[in-house]
Amino acid sequence: MDKWIGVIVLVFVSVIGLVRLILGAKAFNEKRNFSIDFFNNYREFANGLMNQTFDGEKYQWLKLNSSKMQIIMGDYGIASTYKPAGANYMIRNYQMIVNGISEIKETYLRMDHGFGLSFEIRMLRELIGAIDDVLLTYVGSLDSNRESRMRDIKNPFVWFREGVRFIVTFPIYLMHWSGLIQYTTYYSFSNNIIVKFITFIIGIIAFISSIVTIVTGYTPFIKIIDDFIQSKGS
Repeated sequence: MDKWIGVIVLVFVSVIGLVRLILGAKAFNEKRNFSIDFFNNYREFANGLMNQTFDGEKYQWLKLNSSKMQIIMGDYGIASTYKPAGANYMIRNYQMIVNGISEIKETYLRMDHGFGLSFEIRMLRELIGAIDDVLLTYVGSLDSNRESRMRDIKNPFVWFREGVRFIVTFPIYLMHWSGLIQYTTYYSFSNNIIVKFITFIIGIIAFISSIVTIVTGYTPFIKIIDDFIQSKGS
């Protein structure tokens, strides 16, 4: 019976990790689907502009969802330095999606009936192209991340690792759940290199302990530890 304790611990922690991976994959797919939908709508809207057609409904949808898309993209959607089309100045930490969608409309309306001017067309194309590149890069990163997540779901060692990480960060998760800290703080803490290192050490210790318990039994294992401590003390 003692030997089953190690098995139960391994299975319990691994199941927690697997559930987290599955839920994470589900949330990730929802984010990916929304991002692709946003990207497709943006391209349809941009193509219309280049054909001298301003789709008000498409613009409204993009504007309503621009904040959500900006948050989802994180650093991918922020240009450390950005030079607006036709400008001679730079903007730091420019939010490409939230500000860019509005700037496209403003640029288009300023043109009024000036589509015959190559300079104005170039400005619009540069702005549209800059946002398109950002979205395309982000969607590409999601595809790469998706493959990695699917590999993790098939790896039992990753199940155990994620289970240990959940247990280690559970107190800070409770603080986030109760509203004491924001999600950004919880996310930063959970992905901190020190926390990952602690999780790794605890995971290794827990895994080895579980294996030894399975092989020797719980009571003999405790006796081994006790003898080791006593020998060090003497």
